[in-house]
Amino acid sequence: MSIFFYCPWSNKKDWFKKIQSTFKKTKVFSIEDNPNLEKIKCAIVWELPNHILDKMKNVKIFFSMGAGVDHILNLKSYKGQPIIRLKDIIMAERMSNHVLSQILYFQLNLPFYKETQKKKIWPDDIEPNLNTSMTVGILGFGYLGSFVGETLKKLNYNVIGFKNSKPTSKHLFPVYYLKKDLKKFITSSDVIVSILPSTPNTKYFINKTFLNLMKKNALLISVGRGSILNEKDLILHIKKNKNFYASLDVFEKEPLIKSSPLWHMKNIIITPHVASLTGVDSAVNYMYKKYNEFNKKGYLKSDVNNKKGY
Repeated sequence: MSIFFYCPWSNKKDWFKKIQSTFKKTKVFSIEDNPNLEKIKCAIVWELPNHILDKMKNVKIFFSMGAGVDHILNLKSYKGQPIIRLKDIIMAERMSNHVLSQILYFQLNLPFYKETQKKKIWPDDIEPNLNTSMTVGILGFGYLGSFVGETLKKLNYNVIGFKNSKPTSKHLFPVYYLKKDLKKFITSSDVIVSILPSTPNTKYFINKTFLNLMKKNALLISVGRGSILNEKDLILHIKKNKNFYASLDVFEKEPLIKSSPLWHMKNIIITPHVASLTGVDSAVNYMYKKYNEFNKKGYLKSDVNNKKGY
């Protein structure tokens, strides 16, 4: 069985070489090889254009090169084939490190000290909050969300989670899933970490109403998908609440347009979608393991519920 590889990333050549060297007994094609797309049965992709998928009449399985799958689900020519989502420990560790770094920046009053440094002021001591006195809410509790939550719990933060379906596994902290509990989740959190997937139901999930329920001196960390957050509502919210902070790694349009007010707001930290970068070696090895399972069984259960959109 041959494999079709497609992605627009700058390091796509590294990916292609790693896939070729790992899938030694399998022919791997890129779009530059001009393959017969009708014969392709397995595809490793990220942001595949629909006009290419439309020609792939016999593809049986997709491997997503990241945790997100909306880039496949949103294609008009997608016919509901199984999708294997990347569940990579390196991605999870990087996500946890990023989230923790942003919490500590906020928790240790570093934005304040950064401003006093600019003014050459030696301020009085400000006692930082202890981990045990802070509640971190994880919004979106899949593979990455649960890993982040478990990591923070080990560091003695109070952790709560929220997802839209009943948890299938036990955790050492509460995980809410009923709509009636969403307000309690929001109002209880000093920090909210958004790792929600992009679906029609999560579009602008974090909006004016959501933000107004958050504590006035809270921190919002957005590392899931940019469509979850209404950026205009956030801008207005921060203008009205001088002690509210946000760390944004994902945006509605990427790269973030230069005219966006977000660039110039001192209570906002911007990173260019780097919170959970995929590790090439570990990711390809994971795909290879799943590919061998597919060849052995003749099928793989999809990691995605197409009705839910994630």
